[in-house]
Amino acid sequence: MDRKYSQIFKALIFVAAVVIVSILVVKVPSLLWKNGVKKSGSEVKAPQFSVPSLNYPGMVLSLKNYKDKIILVNFWATWCPPCRDEIPRLEKFYKLHKKDGFVIIGLSVNNQGKEYVMHFVKTFKGGIVTYPIGMADYSIEKAYGNIYEIPQSFIINKNGYVVAHFTGEIPRGYLSYEFDKLNKTS
Repeated sequence: MDRKYSQIFKALIFVAAVVIVSILVVKVPSLLWKNGVKKSGSEVKAPQFSVPSLNYPGMVLSLKNYKDKIILVNFWATWCPPCRDEIPRLEKFYKLHKKDGFVIIGLSVNNQGKEYVMHFVKTFKGGIVTYPIGMADYSIEKAYGNIYEIPQSFIINKNGYVVAHFTGEIPRGYLSYEFDKLNKTS
């Protein structure tokens, strides 16, 4: 009987070790990035990138093109259920506030290719996505603290600094709160 319990105990220890290592591999980089984004009131300059827009031919998505705007950079994928749930709320907020200087840049991390992502953008819920979409590459993902989980969103103020970072869906109402706060301070 002791040998049976010993084997069960060893199996439990092994499973626990695998779970702990998995959590560390996935969470530690994003936790380190979060701590770097806003610590004791300090801000980090948003990493620059330049990618072609999939849904606006000829447009280049670059933070430099949106000076003096409040920008939401949203990393997402077509196969991600929380991303798909978040898109209609982001779209609604974008349509309400783009005239007020708000921009969303959606950066897909899909590995199926840009044609697949473009098909999704054109057909998702009747083609509701009107904010610009581009493809993230490894260098962009790395510059933003390694994107291991999606959705991930970064709110960038009018001066080009990251002021908020979310892993998972942005909480309802928080985007309005942050946008109003940033508009008052500028």
